[in-house]
Amino acid sequence: MFNIEHISINNQITHMDKSISVEQLKRALREGEAVMFADSNDHDKNSAVFVVPGDLPLIEVCCPAAEASAMAGICEMSWFRSPVFDLTAANLLTTLNSRTNRPVLLRDPNGKIIGYAGLAELLRHAIVEQQRWEAYFKTLSETVTEAVTVVDRSGEVICWNPVAEEIYNLPKSDILGRRIGEHFETETLMVLKILDEGRLIRNTYHRPREDTHVLINASPIRGADGAIIGGIAAEQDITQLVRLNEQLTSAHTLSHLHRSADKELFSLIKGKGPAIGKVMQWARKVAATDTPVLLIGEGGVGKEQLAQIIHNAGPRAEHAFLSVNCGIVPMGLLETELFGFQGGAFTGTESGQAGKLEQAKDGTLFINEIDRMSLELQAKLYHYISQQTFTRSGGSKSIEVRTRIIAASTQDLASQVAQGLFRSDLYYALNVVSLVIPPLRERPEDIPAMLHMYLKQFSLQYQKPLPALAPEVLLAFSNYDWPGNILELRNVIERCVILSDEDTITLEHLPPALQAQQPSLSHPAAKESDLAAEAAGTEKRLKASISNDEEQALIHDALARTAGNKSAAAKLLGVSRGTLYNKMKEFGLE
Repeated sequence: MFNIEHISINNQITHMDKSISVEQLKRALREGEAVMFADSNDHDKNSAVFVVPGDLPLIEVCCPAAEASAMAGICEMSWFRSPVFDLTAANLLTTLNSRTNRPVLLRDPNGKIIGYAGLAELLRHAIVEQQRWEAYFKTLSETVTEAVTVVDRSGEVICWNPVAEEIYNLPKSDILGRRIGEHFETETLMVLKILDEGRLIRNTYHRPREDTHVLINASPIRGADGAIIGGIAAEQDITQLVRLNEQLTSAHTLSHLHRSADKELFSLIKGKGPAIGKVMQWARKVAATDTPVLLIGEGGVGKEQLAQIIHNAGPRAEHAFLSVNCGIVPMGLLETELFGFQGGAFTGTESGQAGKLEQAKDGTLFINEIDRMSLELQAKLYHYISQQTFTRSGGSKSIEVRTRIIAASTQDLASQVAQGLFRSDLYYALNVVSLVIPPLRERPEDIPAMLHMYLKQFSLQYQKPLPALAPEVLLAFSNYDWPGNILELRNVIERCVILSDEDTITLEHLPPALQAQQPSLSHPAAKESDLAAEAAGTEKRLKASISNDEEQALIHDALARTAGNKSAAAKLLGVSRGTLYNKMKEFGLE
């Protein structure tokens, strides 16, 4: 804003009537007073007859006599008419008549003339204001964390901040004062598009170079008359985030899962309990269909693994399986990640770029954390599921593909629908078959098979002998709640294999948090008598049980708590391993 209050205003003004004599006027001017003439016949409120001390030599030459007619002549001369401006006028300099050389009279909001300023003072002030705003903008552009680019109407770069230098590896000395098209493909530049189209761009994915991904906000710059005089763009570098997303969507892909006649794919989901068994039973049935599937479960329970097994066990196994995580991909990028973008909308290329939905044509797209998807994007996904067609971002052409959707969430989507946080139409479209994967703490009987699988996997990966697990480690695994589910178990086993240099994994190899919560099965020597007494008591309790069912229940509980390890179960029961074996044989538990 042009701060007119900062102008140096001369307020030595005397208001006189046009009936005064020329001598009275000269006397006031010699005393340093400017004179403004009031006339009730003046209808022009934006100018006034105004004489300043600097006009005295001209008046003395033109009006040497003191006749009244001379005074009238002065008031009629256009030379002595000065413009009047309100103090609130933000466009003072632009509204000045370019042909005037007179001082400018300044008027307050009440219509009172409060002073005047010469053109030189106004020019000085304008220069100072320009310098101040240049300093403000320079500091702002060097403070923000986005790449800032400003171009004039011809596309010449007038601002290129340090972040832009870093992202594009292009020093400002090489681009300032040059047309931006000299360094970038003209058709890919959003900042040039807004010069032609005059539209705002907000949180839009953009790829100005092959190896650079950004979220861009851009606006046209308009002059006082509303005409576009330039454009400004602020770009947030998301290249690393895009690469991370690409890694995450492929890192957990089970590349070794291929259809084969001699291998049961569903055996790769380790578990024998009734909870996971029901999930596997339904998953086998749904694998042979093309219907959408909704997987519900806590983080780390293996939703993506099950999704890929369903894909590989079905008729689409020869086609692509792709995944996208709505909780990782930025909101401004998610739409193009899923649906792609049309040529000309972002890059200016003819073909644009296909999204994951199109890339997985005839295959399967796994959408994780679908509850994190915006309501607007949910509507677009529902339209695809119901119509099997979609349009790319920025495009108008309808594209038909037959990609199967498997969605997953950690949330209860039904309750989110009730709260208005998730679209009901999309929920019912996905919920044709929903599989709730139980957390690991609800199926401890499945832990032994998982332990064996991961021990073999990481022993092979790190070129180490297959280690055994100490009984107290098995007990620790059985007693732990596993809030991170299968993913946490997998990571703990990897840690143990890396840290173990012996043939046996012991408590010291476990994470400290897991160690602290687990009791050790080792007892100090000083308490051997107590241990023997406890063991004898427990064994007596087993032998003296009221019924065989109670004995079987105690043995089942011990085996469950120790993940099926008989040595650890015997220690827990306080009996010898031989006694436990005999009991198991007696009850047919082997």
